[in-house]
Amino acid sequence: MEQPYAPENTTEGAPTPERPPALEFAMGVALFSVILLVFMLAQFVVLMVGVAGMEPAYAQQGFSLGLLQDPVFRSAMDKYLFHGDLIAGTALWSGIIGVLLILVTTFLWKRSQLVEFLGLRMASLKQFVLWTAVFLGLAAVLELLMRLSPSFQTDFMEKVLASNTDRFMLILGVGIMAPLFEEFLLRGLLLGTIRHITDAHTAIALTAGVFTLMHLQYSWTVMLLILPMGVVLGYARVRSGSLWVPVLLHVMNNMATVVLG
Repeated sequence: MEQPYAPENTTEGAPTPERPPALEFAMGVALFSVILLVFMLAQFVVLMVGVAGMEPAYAQQGFSLGLLQDPVFRSAMDKYLFHGDLIAGTALWSGIIGVLLILVTTFLWKRSQLVEFLGLRMASLKQFVLWTAVFLGLAAVLELLMRLSPSFQTDFMEKVLASNTDRFMLILGVGIMAPLFEEFLLRGLLLGTIRHITDAHTAIALTAGVFTLMHLQYSWTVMLLILPMGVVLGYARVRSGSLWVPVLLHVMNNMATVVLG
Protein backbone atom coordinates (compact mmCIF):
# COMPACT_ATOMS: atom_id res chain seq x y z
CA MET A 1 0.00 0.00 0.00
CA GLU A 2 1.30 3.43 -0.90
CA GLN A 3 1.97 5.85 1.93
CA PRO A 4 1.48 9.63 1.93
CA TYR A 5 4.39 11.99 2.07
CA ALA A 6 6.31 11.57 5.30
CA PRO A 7 9.95 12.71 5.46
CA GLU A 8 10.87 9.98 7.92
CA ASN A 9 9.82 7.24 5.47
CA THR A 10 12.01 8.13 2.52
CA THR A 11 15.63 9.06 1.96
CA GLU A 12 14.84 11.32 -0.97
CA GLY A 13 12.24 13.25 0.99
CA ALA A 14 14.25 13.54 4.19
CA PRO A 15 14.89 17.13 5.29
CA THR A 16 18.45 18.27 4.91
CA PRO A 17 20.38 19.70 7.91
CA GLU A 18 19.55 23.15 6.52
CA ARG A 19 15.84 22.34 6.46
CA PRO A 20 14.86 20.36 9.56
CA PRO A 21 11.26 19.12 9.98
CA ALA A 22 10.23 22.10 12.12
CA LEU A 23 11.42 24.53 9.46
CA GLU A 24 9.70 22.57 6.69
CA PHE A 25 6.52 22.68 8.75
CA ALA A 26 6.84 26.44 9.28
CA MET A 27 7.41 26.99 5.56
CA GLY A 28 4.38 24.88 4.71
CA VAL A 29 2.13 26.72 7.17
CA ALA A 30 3.31 30.06 5.78
CA LEU A 31 2.63 28.89 2.24
CA PHE A 32 -0.80 27.57 3.23
CA SER A 33 -1.67 30.90 4.86
CA VAL A 34 -0.58 32.95 1.85
CA ILE A 35 -2.47 30.75 -0.61
CA LEU A 36 -5.62 30.83 1.52
CA LEU A 37 -5.38 34.63 1.73
CA VAL A 38 -4.92 34.99 -2.04
CA PHE A 39 -7.83 32.60 -2.61
CA MET A 40 -10.11 34.64 -0.34
CA LEU A 41 -9.05 37.89 -2.01
CA ALA A 42 -9.74 36.35 -5.43
CA GLN A 43 -13.18 35.28 -4.24
CA PHE A 44 -13.91 38.76 -2.98
CA VAL A 45 -12.77 40.46 -6.19
CA VAL A 46 -14.75 38.05 -8.42
CA LEU A 47 -17.80 38.58 -6.21
CA MET A 48 -17.48 42.37 -6.47
CA VAL A 49 -17.09 42.22 -10.25
CA GLY A 50 -20.10 39.93 -10.48
CA VAL A 51 -22.30 42.15 -8.33
CA ALA A 52 -21.26 45.24 -10.30
CA GLY A 53 -22.19 43.45 -13.52
CA MET A 54 -25.63 42.48 -12.22
CA GLU A 55 -26.52 45.97 -11.00
CA PRO A 56 -27.28 48.34 -13.93
CA ALA A 57 -26.16 51.35 -11.91
CA TYR A 58 -22.62 49.92 -11.65
CA ALA A 59 -22.33 47.87 -14.85
CA GLN A 60 -20.52 50.62 -16.78
CA GLN A 61 -18.22 51.77 -13.99
CA GLY A 62 -15.79 48.83 -13.97
CA PHE A 63 -14.14 47.30 -10.95
CA SER A 64 -12.94 49.56 -8.15
CA LEU A 65 -12.30 48.95 -4.46
CA GLY A 66 -13.91 52.33 -3.94
CA LEU A 67 -17.26 50.62 -4.48
CA LEU A 68 -16.94 49.22 -0.97
CA GLN A 69 -17.46 52.74 0.37
CA ASP A 70 -20.83 52.90 -1.37
CA PRO A 71 -23.58 51.72 1.03
CA VAL A 72 -25.87 50.91 -1.90
CA PHE A 73 -23.23 48.62 -3.41
CA ARG A 74 -22.60 46.92 -0.07
CA SER A 75 -26.32 46.33 0.20
CA ALA A 76 -26.28 44.80 -3.29
CA MET A 77 -23.45 42.47 -2.22
CA ASP A 78 -25.56 41.25 0.68
CA LYS A 79 -28.52 40.74 -1.67
CA TYR A 80 -26.53 38.62 -4.13
CA LEU A 81 -24.45 36.75 -1.53
CA PHE A 82 -26.20 33.43 -2.25
CA HIS A 83 -26.94 34.03 -5.93
CA GLY A 84 -26.19 30.86 -7.88
CA ASP A 85 -24.49 32.57 -10.81
CA LEU A 86 -22.16 34.53 -8.54
CA ILE A 87 -21.40 31.48 -6.41
CA ALA A 88 -20.54 29.52 -9.57
CA GLY A 89 -18.25 32.19 -10.99
CA THR A 90 -16.57 32.87 -7.67
CA ALA A 91 -15.91 29.17 -7.04
CA LEU A 92 -14.61 28.60 -10.57
CA TRP A 93 -12.14 31.46 -10.91
CA SER A 94 -10.86 31.53 -7.33
CA GLY A 95 -10.48 27.74 -7.48
CA ILE A 96 -8.42 27.88 -10.67
CA ILE A 97 -6.18 30.57 -9.18
CA GLY A 98 -5.82 28.59 -5.96
CA VAL A 99 -4.90 25.26 -7.59
CA LEU A 100 -2.37 26.86 -9.94
CA LEU A 101 -0.83 28.75 -7.03
CA ILE A 102 -0.52 25.55 -4.99
CA LEU A 103 1.16 23.69 -7.85
CA VAL A 104 3.62 26.47 -8.68
CA THR A 105 4.63 27.38 -5.13
CA THR A 106 4.83 23.78 -3.94
CA PHE A 107 7.04 22.92 -6.91
CA LEU A 108 9.36 25.80 -6.05
CA TRP A 109 9.46 24.49 -2.47
CA LYS A 110 9.63 20.71 -2.98
CA ARG A 111 10.97 20.43 -6.54
CA SER A 112 11.35 16.70 -7.36
CA GLN A 113 9.24 15.76 -4.32
CA LEU A 114 6.13 17.56 -5.61
CA VAL A 115 4.24 14.45 -6.73
CA GLU A 116 5.03 12.54 -3.54
CA PHE A 117 4.32 15.48 -1.25
CA LEU A 118 0.91 16.34 -2.70
CA GLY A 119 0.02 12.71 -3.44
CA LEU A 120 -0.45 13.21 -7.17
CA ARG A 121 0.21 9.56 -8.05
CA MET A 122 -2.83 7.67 -9.31
CA ALA A 123 -4.31 5.13 -6.90
CA SER A 124 -5.38 1.62 -7.87
CA LEU A 125 -8.95 0.91 -8.96
CA LYS A 126 -9.38 -1.13 -5.78
CA GLN A 127 -8.67 1.95 -3.65
CA PHE A 128 -11.14 4.08 -5.59
CA VAL A 129 -13.87 1.44 -5.24
CA LEU A 130 -13.15 0.83 -1.55
CA TRP A 131 -13.23 4.47 -0.51
CA THR A 132 -16.22 5.24 -2.70
CA ALA A 133 -18.12 2.53 -0.82
CA VAL A 134 -16.98 3.94 2.54
CA PHE A 135 -17.94 7.47 1.55
CA LEU A 136 -21.37 6.41 0.26
CA GLY A 137 -21.97 4.61 3.55
CA LEU A 138 -21.12 7.77 5.47
CA ALA A 139 -23.32 9.84 3.15
CA ALA A 140 -26.24 7.50 3.85
CA VAL A 141 -25.80 7.92 7.62
CA LEU A 142 -25.57 11.71 7.33
CA GLU A 143 -28.63 11.81 5.08
CA LEU A 144 -30.56 9.82 7.70
CA LEU A 145 -29.52 12.27 10.42
CA MET A 146 -30.66 15.22 8.30
CA ARG A 147 -34.05 13.60 7.74
CA LEU A 148 -34.49 12.79 11.43
CA SER A 149 -33.54 16.23 12.75
CA PRO A 150 -34.36 19.61 11.12
CA SER A 151 -31.37 21.14 12.94
CA PHE A 152 -29.05 19.27 10.54
CA GLN A 153 -30.77 20.69 7.46
CA THR A 154 -29.74 23.75 5.47
CA ASP A 155 -31.33 25.82 2.71
CA PHE A 156 -28.02 27.21 1.43
CA MET A 157 -27.93 25.12 -1.76
CA GLU A 158 -31.66 25.62 -2.28
CA LYS A 159 -31.04 29.37 -2.51
CA VAL A 160 -28.08 28.83 -4.83
CA LEU A 161 -29.94 26.46 -7.16
CA ALA A 162 -33.10 28.59 -7.23
CA SER A 163 -31.19 31.68 -8.36
CA ASN A 164 -28.81 29.95 -10.77
CA THR A 165 -29.39 30.48 -14.51
CA ASP A 166 -26.35 28.57 -15.82
CA ARG A 167 -26.23 25.03 -14.42
CA PHE A 168 -23.11 24.16 -16.45
CA MET A 169 -21.12 26.95 -14.78
CA LEU A 170 -22.42 25.80 -11.40
CA ILE A 171 -21.22 22.27 -12.14
CA LEU A 172 -17.78 23.56 -13.14
CA GLY A 173 -17.46 25.92 -10.19
CA VAL A 174 -19.18 24.24 -7.25
CA GLY A 175 -19.23 20.66 -8.53
CA ILE A 176 -15.63 20.37 -9.73
CA MET A 177 -13.38 23.34 -9.05
CA ALA A 178 -14.31 24.00 -5.43
CA PRO A 179 -13.64 20.43 -4.23
CA LEU A 180 -10.50 20.22 -6.37
CA PHE A 181 -9.06 23.32 -4.71
CA GLU A 182 -10.07 22.26 -1.20
CA GLU A 183 -8.44 18.84 -1.61
CA PHE A 184 -5.23 20.28 -3.07
CA LEU A 185 -5.09 22.80 -0.23
CA LEU A 186 -6.09 20.55 2.69
CA ARG A 187 -5.38 16.90 1.91
CA GLY A 188 -2.47 17.94 -0.32
CA LEU A 189 -0.53 20.94 0.98
CA LEU A 190 -1.72 21.13 4.60
CA LEU A 191 -1.68 17.39 5.35
CA GLY A 192 1.78 17.03 3.81
CA THR A 193 2.99 20.01 5.83
CA ILE A 194 1.69 18.66 9.14
CA ARG A 195 3.23 15.25 8.40
CA HIS A 196 6.65 16.84 8.77
CA ILE A 197 6.18 16.98 12.54
CA THR A 198 3.48 14.50 13.52
CA ASP A 199 1.72 11.24 12.67
CA ALA A 200 -0.94 10.67 10.03
CA HIS A 201 -3.85 10.44 12.48
CA THR A 202 -3.11 13.85 13.97
CA ALA A 203 -2.65 15.35 10.50
CA ILE A 204 -6.00 13.92 9.41
CA ALA A 205 -7.75 15.30 12.50
CA LEU A 206 -6.28 18.78 12.05
CA THR A 207 -7.07 18.98 8.34
CA ALA A 208 -10.61 17.76 9.02
CA GLY A 209 -11.00 20.57 11.55
CA VAL A 210 -9.78 23.18 9.09
CA PHE A 211 -12.04 21.68 6.41
CA THR A 212 -15.02 22.11 8.71
CA LEU A 213 -14.13 25.71 9.55
CA MET A 214 -13.92 26.53 5.84
CA HIS A 215 -17.68 25.95 5.61
CA LEU A 216 -18.85 28.74 7.90
CA GLN A 217 -21.74 29.50 5.54
CA TYR A 218 -23.54 26.67 7.32
CA SER A 219 -24.89 26.46 10.87
CA TRP A 220 -22.78 24.78 13.56
CA THR A 221 -25.07 21.74 13.50
CA VAL A 222 -24.49 21.24 9.77
CA MET A 223 -20.76 21.73 10.34
CA LEU A 224 -20.90 18.78 12.75
CA LEU A 225 -21.87 16.65 9.74
CA ILE A 226 -19.04 18.09 7.65
CA LEU A 227 -16.41 17.07 10.21
CA PRO A 228 -16.72 13.27 9.71
CA MET A 229 -16.61 13.84 5.95
CA GLY A 230 -13.27 15.56 6.44
CA VAL A 231 -12.01 12.63 8.50
CA VAL A 232 -13.00 10.07 5.84
CA LEU A 233 -11.45 12.19 3.08
CA GLY A 234 -8.25 12.39 5.12
CA TYR A 235 -8.02 8.64 5.64
CA ALA A 236 -8.81 8.09 1.96
CA ARG A 237 -5.78 10.25 1.14
CA VAL A 238 -3.50 8.54 3.65
CA ARG A 239 -4.49 4.92 3.09
CA SER A 240 -4.59 5.14 -0.70
CA GLY A 241 -1.46 7.27 -0.95
CA SER A 242 -3.20 9.36 -3.60
CA LEU A 243 -4.84 12.78 -3.49
CA TRP A 244 -7.06 11.77 -6.41
CA VAL A 245 -9.15 9.47 -4.22
CA PRO A 246 -10.48 12.23 -1.91
CA VAL A 247 -10.75 14.52 -4.94
CA LEU A 248 -13.10 12.02 -6.60
CA LEU A 249 -15.14 11.54 -3.42
CA HIS A 250 -15.43 15.29 -2.82
CA VAL A 251 -16.44 15.94 -6.44
CA MET A 252 -19.05 13.18 -6.22
CA ASN A 253 -20.52 14.79 -3.11
CA ASN A 254 -20.70 18.27 -4.61
CA MET A 255 -21.97 17.04 -7.97
CA ALA A 256 -24.78 15.16 -6.26
CA THR A 257 -25.80 18.37 -4.50
CA VAL A 258 -25.67 20.45 -7.68
CA VAL A 259 -27.26 17.97 -10.08
CA LEU A 260 -29.81 16.33 -7.78
CA GLY A 261 -30.55 19.44 -5.75
